[in-house]
Amino acid sequence: MKHWGGILNVVGLGLLAGGMLFFGAVMAPLVFTRLPPPVAGGFIGQIFPWYFGYGLAMGALALIGALMGGQRRRALLLALVAASNAWGLFWLIPLLNRLRAAHDSAGFSFWHLVSTSVNGAAFFVTLLLLARAGFETSRPPRAG
Repeated sequence: MKHWGGILNVVGLGLLAGGMLFFGAVMAPLVFTRLPPPVAGGFIGQIFPWYFGYGLAMGALALIGALMGGQRRRALLLALVAASNAWGLFWLIPLLNRLRAAHDSAGFSFWHLVSTSVNGAAFFVTLLLLARAGFETSRPPRAG
């Protein structure tokens, strides 16, 4: 069971980190440099439910793997990462949509900054956990 847990954990972490990196480094900059700002904002707003849903699913996959592998501290951190995606999907997106519809740019800017900070922290934790998992699998087996 631990072996399969390690596999699920690494696959979930890798897909999560890759998705977050692709969105932040490729997708968002491309959309905002190629489309007029109002269109770009609306388009990105349509992507966020998919982004947070994907993050929640991959975070849950990595969490299940960590639990199967008996890695409690890793599981706790992954539960926080998954929870941050659930928060984005079920609470933040509706709030940002309401603020945008109300033309509340100050409120939107504040919550966008909070979202960016939470997402950045989740990405950092994901990368650290992925690097640690990589080091663990590359270690030679212990003798005896």
